[in-house]
Amino acid sequence: MSSKTFTKHAQRVLNKNPNVVKCSTAKIIFTEDFALKVCEALKAGEDPYKIFTDNGISVRVLGKSRVNGIIGLWKSKYNLENLPRRKAPVKPKPHVETAQERKERNLREAIALCDTFIADPASLELSPDTDPDIIRFAAIKKVYDSGKPVIVKDLCAHYGYPYSKYYGYLTSIRPKSDTFVNILNPHRKR
Repeated sequence: MSSKTFTKHAQRVLNKNPNVVKCSTAKIIFTEDFALKVCEALKAGEDPYKIFTDNGISVRVLGKSRVNGIIGLWKSKYNLENLPRRKAPVKPKPHVETAQERKERNLREAIALCDTFIADPASLELSPDTDPDIIRFAAIKKVYDSGKPVIVKDLCAHYGYPYSKYYGYLTSIRPKSDTFVNILNPHRKR
């Protein structure tokens, strides 16, 4: 049995429970019906701790060593020693998204968004008769500018373009005024 003692509050709570005959600072006595309930759960291969918690008795307050001792006494009292050991159910591990899976998911989302922009060139402020390459590059740029966590090279590769061609598109749409650039970099050669 356990050497854990019960606090006054724990004694009051446990003494109010209908499954407890008496609870003192060091000892607890359960009803015969509750003992049989736990033994039936053991025979059925169920979790005996669940019977305690379902009946309002905290395993944490009792202590696992006390609960195991009580179950051991009831096993010997009701001739249940030959029962196979119950294995605790294996909890499924939650899936944690890997970096590769996250990258693929972000790419799928970016491609879907890009496709919606390509389908409606007016959303890109382009006319429908614009070159399809320009429409795709503008869609890629808009997706990138929207803050989607995607690698532009992967988007370009999906649409069959090398990154250098997309970079050429970016340089072609850059403002032609060098006055602003010269202010930032006065040592630049013209």
